[in-house]
Amino acid sequence: VLSLICSTAIAFLLNRFFGFSAANIVMVYMLSVLMSAVFTSRQVWGIIASVMSILIFNFFFTEPYRTLQVNDPGYLITFCVMFITAVISSALTKKVKNYARQNAKKAYRTEILLETSRKLQDAGTLENIAKKTAEQLNMLLERNVYFYLGRPEKKNRPVVCKADETASDMLEDDELAVAQWTYQNNKHAGYSTQTLPGARCLCMAVRSADKVFAVVAIDMQLREIPAFEEGIMGAILNECAFALEKEELIIERKEADVKLQKEQLRANLLRSISHDLRTPLTSISGNAETLMGNDSELSRQQRNAIYKDIYDDSMWLVNLVENLLSVTRIENGSMELNIQGEILEDVITEALRHVNRRGREQVITVECDELLMARMDVKLMLQVIINLTDNAVKYTPPHSEIMIKARRHGDKAVVTVADNGPGIKEDEKDRLFQMFYTSSNTVSDGRRGMGLGLTLCQAVVGAHGSEIKVYDNVPHGAVFRFELEVEEVIL
Repeated sequence: VLSLICSTAIAFLLNRFFGFSAANIVMVYMLSVLMSAVFTSRQVWGIIASVMSILIFNFFFTEPYRTLQVNDPGYLITFCVMFITAVISSALTKKVKNYARQNAKKAYRTEILLETSRKLQDAGTLENIAKKTAEQLNMLLERNVYFYLGRPEKKNRPVVCKADETASDMLEDDELAVAQWTYQNNKHAGYSTQTLPGARCLCMAVRSADKVFAVVAIDMQLREIPAFEEGIMGAILNECAFALEKEELIIERKEADVKLQKEQLRANLLRSISHDLRTPLTSISGNAETLMGNDSELSRQQRNAIYKDIYDDSMWLVNLVENLLSVTRIENGSMELNIQGEILEDVITEALRHVNRRGREQVITVECDELLMARMDVKLMLQVIINLTDNAVKYTPPHSEIMIKARRHGDKAVVTVADNGPGIKEDEKDRLFQMFYTSSNTVSDGRRGMGLGLTLCQAVVGAHGSEIKVYDNVPHGAVFRFELEVEEVIL
């Protein structure tokens, strides 16, 4: 109506003040019909606008004026051509609008598909893949979507994206049965299918060639899915299946890597045990056999030497077993810390009582701040100090100096174990704390270690919120340093 009124007003201006002919006035009404077609939603309004524009043109601009009669028969042809032209123009305008609308919908749905592919690539976990897929299907279809990873069960809560906030978070029993049938038979079922068509939901399997990864149930709300949207939905499910398959392969590969690492660890452990236990056990059994067979023939001094050798070998075995047990607890994640405040000087003194007896050949000194308390698991920290000191004893020649210090630095207690031995090569420092790695330096007693001590030390110190660092002790030697949290002393 507004278009016709404006066209009539313009036609009067052109006719009265500019002397435009009737043929030119017709074009103004043609413009009115096109405007009506553009701004209305149905073609019938274009036809009505065509008829009304002819009647108004006849009423105001053909003789006799202000009547619907025509004196000149030629105007009848004009009216027919005007009507046909207006209808065709209106139809073409509507068709162009429909094409534009369809293209916009296609672009929107294509964008959803591309966005789905991008989101699934970045999802990272099976749960995130399920969530992103449900969100994209909900955005596409504007219906409630239930996504079951694995077999649909009551105890297996689905990922839900709702178009209706009043919808349930779980499928009803009969709808859940349809989803279970879909999972078992690897086929779509439910609404709009040949299988269980009485269901409210359409259940679709997210699958590869021979495996079902998940089931998607869509609350159809008694409405069919348009063909184009159905195609996009299928593409989204294919993208989801590919992402789930890829993620499962990654998980399986990680599990295989973990199993391989455990097998390798077990093989290395057995190999190290078989090699390193043989020497002290052979020594203990040989010395024991000597004592049993020749006890009366040996002097007291010879017997004491054999006793000391047996003691050293047995203590080495005790420390080895302690390290093995601790490493096993760390690997299993079963190591529990009993953290409490302890005086560092007392802990270090106790640790030195358990150091290899050969340590008496070195000069071991201790320097600690008075009443310096730190928070620690005493049993584990004793192992750390014993292992660090034993290493210093093992890799330094007799009469070397070993210095153990504990100093307060702010809210931290800094513990260092330094020696003036041959030191550690630069290329070995990064590998010292690897399991089963042993230094290439010559060991003073000729006995090769299993390479567990420093690994255990780093794990224990790491559990205390710190790490062991290795430095060169100028002019020669090595320094092992770590920190503990200070426990304030209340006097």
